[in-house]
Amino acid sequence: MKPYQEEYLRILHSVSSAAPVPEEGQDPDAFVAANREENAARREAVAAGTKIIREKLFPVLGDIVAVPEEDVDSLFEFASHLMSGVSQSDVGLHYRIHLSLLGLARHLGRRDMLIRELYLVGMSLHNLETMLSPNNVRLYTTRMRLCFSEAASYFGTEYYDEADPETRGYIHRSMGNIALAYDTSDDGSAKEKLAVTTRSIEILSDPDIRAKTPSLPWDTYLYKSHQERTTLLAYLRSGNPGPEAFAKVLESAQIVQDRQFRAAKERGEQLQPRWQYAYMAARYHCGAMLLPEFLDRMYRLSFSRGDDDFGSQSMFSHVGAAAVYMDYSKHTSDERQTDKIAMRIRTMTRRMCSWIVRAPSNENNEQLMFFIRQFLYAYRELPGTMPFFELLGNVFAARNPTGYARMRVTGRVAEQLALWAVDDCPGALVGLPGCPDEQSVVSKREMIAELASRAGILHDAGMIHFVNLDVVACRELFEEEDMMIRLHTHCGSQLMNSHPSTMMFADVARGHHVRFDERGGYPTDFSPSASPVKQLIYLVSAANALVSSIEDFASRFEPYVPFDQACERIERGSGKTFAPFASALISSVSRREQLREELAVWQKDALLDMYRRRKEML
Repeated sequence: MKPYQEEYLRILHSVSSAAPVPEEGQDPDAFVAANREENAARREAVAAGTKIIREKLFPVLGDIVAVPEEDVDSLFEFASHLMSGVSQSDVGLHYRIHLSLLGLARHLGRRDMLIRELYLVGMSLHNLETMLSPNNVRLYTTRMRLCFSEAASYFGTEYYDEADPETRGYIHRSMGNIALAYDTSDDGSAKEKLAVTTRSIEILSDPDIRAKTPSLPWDTYLYKSHQERTTLLAYLRSGNPGPEAFAKVLESAQIVQDRQFRAAKERGEQLQPRWQYAYMAARYHCGAMLLPEFLDRMYRLSFSRGDDDFGSQSMFSHVGAAAVYMDYSKHTSDERQTDKIAMRIRTMTRRMCSWIVRAPSNENNEQLMFFIRQFLYAYRELPGTMPFFELLGNVFAARNPTGYARMRVTGRVAEQLALWAVDDCPGALVGLPGCPDEQSVVSKREMIAELASRAGILHDAGMIHFVNLDVVACRELFEEEDMMIRLHTHCGSQLMNSHPSTMMFADVARGHHVRFDERGGYPTDFSPSASPVKQLIYLVSAANALVSSIEDFASRFEPYVPFDQACERIERGSGKTFAPFASALISSVSRREQLREELAVWQKDALLDMYRRRKEML
């Protein structure tokens, strides 16, 4: 690799391993100081990494056709360190490098290189898209499918017979990976995925095709395709697949189970939890196991790994299996089971929270966050279970302590603004739930303050999808990543809309980045003025801008805006970016000074609350 590439990797690894973790009993001031020092170091890293990218890498990618072959090889090696297997240090840069190499391959007319780069670009897009899962938003599936399909299209052509074994391998891997671009929750998409995986399995099973390239790991390719077809088990439950689809999916499930059983026996270990689930799900879907028995087994499976085991299978046991249990439990029609299900959810939730607060930060971070998101989206807020509002707080305190503190401070600022609004302009708050007139606004002062507090705390819940993108990056965000982070508004809204304790605030998550005049901001398809909680949206929008003036909470990817400038920006934006009543609340010098002093106090209070919450989870 080139020296600049090695330097970038050094910066990247230093950033990804340096996030401050609260220690039990640690003084909040010490954590604030450590966090401030770390934020400064991260800002320096972003500046240094961005400089390397702009001055060293982008000129090369911008004139890729003139790059010597040995420099192309160094780019390929550099990219392999950015994304490989479960390690996803910098997927966005991996994508940019291989997209450039794909252009070079087309320019040179080198089909071997073209096929390889189509596969690698497709994998980059897949890993970017995984950050949105299990939300139903899709940004890159079409592009991903086109990449894999183009590479796979060389099968059956004259070129396939001319290609070297490695290129043939990329063709078959691409053929199998087309299935990654389909959503199994949609009936039509699931049927297409079934057709794609079935064709891949048929080709990979053909002895004549295998004989052409005996050096390829055919059984591994075939097994991976059967694994992918097994992911359609949920489709058997919710869709309308027909008997042929049942037979094919269950055939793959049985093949996967047989291989896993053999591997476990050879290792002298029990079957891995993830594959125990797949086996049980296959039995349930084919009618060999009733739902109550399946739920009982999934509940036991969630306890199959020890609390000090933090491997990938333990992630599934502690987090994923609990998510599966809750998801399937929604289909029980026996009301007598409700109390039992609620008790189990309560137990699994406590155990999950205790486990994730102790889980280390390492190369498995994104995999862990994927399971955590599955848990959140499957969660059932039943009588006796943890309110979803509290569960979200636990997850952020466990995996993103600084983000948790920021959300709490935003809640305090929104609460203070709401109290001032009740005093100054109660008419601006008329229309909030239970407040049809100014008199009711004044009489429900404390209730309104509590609503504003919760709205501020929950407004960025959708950032649970992008914790690692925010923590690990050591450069400015690319357009693809910025587009994804903007989706935190949609993700947060969808996440909260299914639970009694949070659904009132779904519109706040959705609309807090939309301008008051609705002539800018995002998302463009949402109108805060039409929301029943528009006043909360306007208060949180201003509160969010003020909290960004706390240097410890400011984005590393944007210029820092000090408190006075943030206040001036809100005042200048009155009637345009911010609601006039919200801007007027901080127009006086005395209130600005009061806020300035309280922000420091609230930051410490938020960190104390974070410590308390983490201790309770343990």
